[in-house]
Amino acid sequence: MTLTFLGTGTSHGVPMIACTCPTCRSTDPRDTRTNASILLTVGEKRILVDCGRDFHTQALKRGIDSIDYLLITHTHFDHIAGIDELRVFTSRRREAIPVFGKQEHLDYLKTYIYHYLFDPAIQRGGGIANIELVALNGVFQLEGIEIEPLAVFHGSMEILGYRLGNVAYLSDVSAIPEESRRRLHGLDLLILGALRHTEHPTHFNLAQALGVVSELQPKRAFFTHICHDVLHEEVDRQFADPGSPYYSPIEVHLAYDGLTLEL
Repeated sequence: MTLTFLGTGTSHGVPMIACTCPTCRSTDPRDTRTNASILLTVGEKRILVDCGRDFHTQALKRGIDSIDYLLITHTHFDHIAGIDELRVFTSRRREAIPVFGKQEHLDYLKTYIYHYLFDPAIQRGGGIANIELVALNGVFQLEGIEIEPLAVFHGSMEILGYRLGNVAYLSDVSAIPEESRRRLHGLDLLILGALRHTEHPTHFNLAQALGVVSELQPKRAFFTHICHDVLHEEVDRQFADPGSPYYSPIEVHLAYDGLTLEL
């Protein structure tokens, strides 16, 4: 099984429009960040976690020719705006792609953002994405991987993170309830949102994310959903520097678009 970071950025992306900060002007490709998303490849099957507005670009750049399942964390636009792009895959496979998520999130997709996919009265010229909405209710399995949805908070909003085998993905998160924390100890890999240097009302910053890593003790951790305040080379180096305020005795790195890990 492999895990690819399709995107590691925020809703703005990096470079951000109309910004001339050092990160937005950086020539380091690791400082170019599209909407946060990961892709698990298990044999010939592909499990996508979140599908934001940048999915079209991500799919072309990474040569993605099929998607078999989609897990969504929440319904902010940078996490679900690419679902319409799945139509190319559903037209080829001629069957629906299951989309897993909280019932309230799926209801929102069906009622508002993607109502046209489900309303038989709407003309459907040009093709539509054939998706099947599957509400989550506890642990389930996909392609031999045990998947556990975990409640986390994005500000005051309760959204989902996922434990996928011994890997966890928590992107837009500012608090992890104790019940979910108990399910996250001793992971092989923790992927955690770490927005910027300073505090934010709906996201962990770098110091807070490092605190979570210290508590949960994964074998290694990668940070994602990173904004333009963070220069990759400068910050990633500090995690291994005992003299840095960001030093971690656990292996920690900033993820970057296109990074692939063997699991």
